[in-house]
Amino acid sequence: MSEIVPNESALLQGLLNKVILYRFTRNLDKELEDRKISHAELSGSTGRSGNWFNRTFNELEDMRISTFIKSISAINKIISGNYKFKPVEVHKVLDEEMFKVASVSIDLSMNGVEYLLQNDADMCKFFLEIRFYVDALKALDGKLSYDEIHAYEQILTRINTEGN
Repeated sequence: MSEIVPNESALLQGLLNKVILYRFTRNLDKELEDRKISHAELSGSTGRSGNWFNRTFNELEDMRISTFIKSISAINKIISGNYKFKPVEVHKVLDEEMFKVASVSIDLSMNGVEYLLQNDADMCKFFLEIRFYVDALKALDGKLSYDEIHAYEQILTRINTEGN
């Protein structure tokens, strides 16, 4: 296997954190859309300025857990009494895919990408499958650094050329 750039695991961890934030904000947004709640309505219902959630969504801001809980509570208050909509289930926002990404990020910090690619048969598949998120993040101006993109593309090159 080719040599790993010393900072590569850290760059990939940064990229994976952004994948988690992207998935989180899109999952929460889907819950809003399904209930016909605007970003501004959620923002106001949590006691924030009218553009708070829109900014969080667009900038991939890392929401505090207390704010997340308030957001879920606000959504459920907005729809209370409207029997067309079910309350938000936390596992719809914090889904299994996000936990898989977080798990790989932890593995990267403990073992490094070289070790994982050589010793975890599912790792190559994982990096190929997150391409959707990397492409989506690349389309959002300035969300991924050149180095993060390059580190990810190096992994894909290794997977493709070394037959992992």
